[in-house]
Amino acid sequence: MREFLIFCALGLLLPLVLIGIAWHRYDKSARTTLIIPALSVIFLLLIIPHDLRWILLGPDYSNRLYTTIEVNALLAAVAAVYSGIRRGWMALAASVIVVLAWLWVGAINSVV
Repeated sequence: MREFLIFCALGLLLPLVLIGIAWHRYDKSARTTLIIPALSVIFLLLIIPHDLRWILLGPDYSNRLYTTIEVNALLAAVAAVYSGIRRGWMALAASVIVVLAWLWVGAINSVV
């Protein structure tokens, strides 16, 4: 239970706070880099209940589950690299945290 609370605090809430702050600071052209990590965090929030995770990600130990996790992690990593190139440090930090959250979800799903 403690690990779940840490995951929610660091993996979900912190990126949302960083994305919100960056949304207000950046101009309209730089806000597009925030869309991918924001959607990814929303997707992470949606998969917390097991029944909904089963529908969105796929059954346990399936190729669809790991492919979805890897694609989301890859998209967030691309957003992180792009944010780093454009020097959007808050978007970079949020994207890196989202990548780590997806990798954690993948690790947990491969063990449990």
